[in-house]
Parts: sequence; C-alpha cells; structure tokens
Amino acid sequence: MHKLTAFLFCFIFFINFANAKSNVCKKEKKYSQIWYYNNCDGKKLEIKKEEKKETTKKKSQKSKLYISTSKNELPEWANPTDKVLKYYANRYSKHSNTRKGFKFKVKADGDYKKFNSNLITDDFVTEQLSTTALLSFIMYANGEIIIDQKTETYSKYFNDKTKWQSMSMGKSIISYMIGHAICRGYISGINETMNWDIFDNTYYENAKLINVLNMASGNPLNHNKDYKRWVNNITIKSAMKRELKNTVAGKKVFNYSNMDTNVVASYLLYKMGHKDFRKLLNEIFNDKINVQHDVLLFKQEDASSKTESLTYSFYITRYDYLRIAVAILDDWNLNTCEGQYLKSLHENRIEKGKTNNRNTTDAFSHPKHYGGQFHMGISGKRDKPIFIMDGYGGQTITIDFENNKIITTHAIHRNYNWMELVHKKL
Repeated sequence: MHKLTAFLFCFIFFINFANAKSNVCKKEKKYSQIWYYNNCDGKKLEIKKEEKKETTKKKSQKSKLYISTSKNELPEWANPTDKVLKYYANRYSKHSNTRKGFKFKVKADGDYKKFNSNLITDDFVTEQLSTTALLSFIMYANGEIIIDQKTETYSKYFNDKTKWQSMSMGKSIISYMIGHAICRGYISGINETMNWDIFDNTYYENAKLINVLNMASGNPLNHNKDYKRWVNNITIKSAMKRELKNTVAGKKVFNYSNMDTNVVASYLLYKMGHKDFRKLLNEIFNDKINVQHDVLLFKQEDASSKTESLTYSFYITRYDYLRIAVAILDDWNLNTCEGQYLKSLHENRIEKGKTNNRNTTDAFSHPKHYGGQFHMGISGKRDKPIFIMDGYGGQTITIDFENNKIITTHAIHRNYNWMELVHKKL
C-alpha cells in the first residue's frame, strides 16, 4: 500500500513538473534567451515547490512552482515570491566572486569623487522599494544628489559596497570606453572599418564600427537559434570559426545582439593590446571617474588571460555607477573629445522598430531609438539627448543632458514602475 502511494505521489509530481516546463516552453519564443534559461532545449531543470500560507477566513495552503536553474538569472516574465527574490538577491550579490573566467580588476586608488547632496524623500520611491524588487534609486540633478534611497527588505544582500552586475548596462560602458580609445588614437573614429583577420568570411568582415555599435551589423542570424553555444561564454575567435563561418551581412537595421557588443569589446582589446587596455581602464575609472571601490570586467568563460576576447560584464557598486554617469554628463557638457563622441552617437542614432518585448513601459522597450549602445527617444522627448543604459532585471541609468539630470535604478527583478519612477521625472 505504501509503495502504491509513493508511486502515485511521484507520478503526480512528474506530471506537474512536465506541465510547468511545457507551459514555459510554449509561452516563450523558441530559442529566445528565456527559452534557454528554462532549459527548453532539454537540459535538466531544478524545480522547487514553495508552500505559502494565506490568512483568510478559512486558512488554506497554496502551492507554487517556480523554476530555478543552477547558473542563470531570474526570468523577466516571472512573478516571483519574496522567498525567490531573496534567493536571487543572495546569488547576485555573490556573483562577482563566484563567476568563472578571467577578469580585469581596476583597483580603486582611494581618491574617489565625493557627492554634494540636498536630499528629499520620495514617497513613490519608498513604496516601490517596499513592494517590488527595486533595490536602489538615486536622482542626481545640477551637481548634487537629491534622492538617495535603497532597499531595507533586501539589505542583507545589497548595500553601498555590493558589486552589482551591470548586465547590459555594461554595453554602454564599453561604448564609452570606445570613445576614449578613439580620442587616444587607437581607433580612427566611429566610421572605421573593423579589419581583423578573425572576421574574414563572416558577416563582420569589413563592418563599420558605427553599425556594430548601433546593433545594425547586418546580423543574419537568430540571436539564439543559430548559436549552439551561449555567446557570453565562447571566445570571439571561436564564434567566428563555428557559428558565424560563411555568413553574409544582411540589412543594416536594428537587431539587438550580445554578439555585437562582444565583437566591439574584443575589437577594442585587439586594437589596444592587453597592456594598454589595462592602462586605459585605470585612466578611465581611477583618474577620470574616481571610483570608490574596485571595478571588475569579465572575459568570456572560455577566454584565457591572453585571449583577445571580452564581454561587457562589469561588477560595480551603486555610487560608482553614478560616478560613471556623472563623467559621461561632464564630457557632454564640456564638449571634450569623448563628449563629441557621445554627441556623434546621438546624431547617428537609428530607429529600433519592434523590440519583440511584450512590455513597452520599461527602459529597454519604451525608447524608440538606439545609438552607439545607448537607448534613446522616449515618448514626449523623442529627439532630446537623453541616453538610457539598460540591463537585464531592471538595472538602468538615465542621463538627461539638457537638464543635467541622472537617475539610476538597481533591482533583482524588473517588476517596478519605470515610467513612474524615471520617465515622469525627466
């Protein structure tokens, strides 16, 4: 009898497991990032069941299934419980130490930029911090911080010293570094033809830098379907020899791709060499930005310390992200060489078209233009120079050059109201 009961229990669990996976795999676009995150290609899932008690007139228990993998982020479509958010907050907070692969480390020299502040408390920010996965909100205007609030709910995992992953915000930081390389003569300009022998016989052969910066490289491949390996793990040379071999560029239209940024980042490393690249990192983050804490920048997992291959994965603290944005704002206002580079990105921005994102109210999908690894063109101010850095899970930095305003957000999950928190304040 006990064996029969055990068999029935396992059978029911298996059916629930299969249905949960099936629903996710049917719901999401095949070969999309989320599709892979949930191992719809057949890899093993780790399913956990959480029992949540609800207090009503009649107490009942409600079982919730959520999907957790051993090496990926919380899917953006998810509606996570507090327990799930704490799990990922803990995981993300340790990621700078647990992530595999070679990393560049910019050691802070102790001479960091200090901020003036004239603080107010924003009630809506307070509400979002207490009811969503939002971790941090900073608003900087006219040379001082006027709002500076961070999570209490997840303070165990996130504080002023936590190195939080940039996600795709790092794409914009790589672009800013490209501007510095141009100003130092390593790259001739945004219209440079990217000549590198590893690009031969691929759609990157003779590609213009500005097109790749604009995610308009002519990528003829499906972002994930045609890559049998995760693009942020494999070296650029390996990708060119395998996935991109014998490919020909298509139309130069916006097609968001991690590969484009990895190509730009790796090209920068190739043009400079490791020694000068390290020197540039120190000049930018210590001499110019004046960070308070060490900055980490990772290569692909498969890349060695000498491989000319690089990703856009930075690990930086919340105030140091703000310091980066202030440096960008200052370059624009002072019309430095790097500022002129930033202005050229705005002048050469392109239409994004459809973003294939169901949510049109976040920092990724709402802007209609893209220029040099920055999102641009928010509603009501389409042609205004407002640059947005956006990363998976709700990491954003918005820079309004005309009004000398910066707003930063960090989060575990993108379930907060970006339109109300950020857009409305611009």
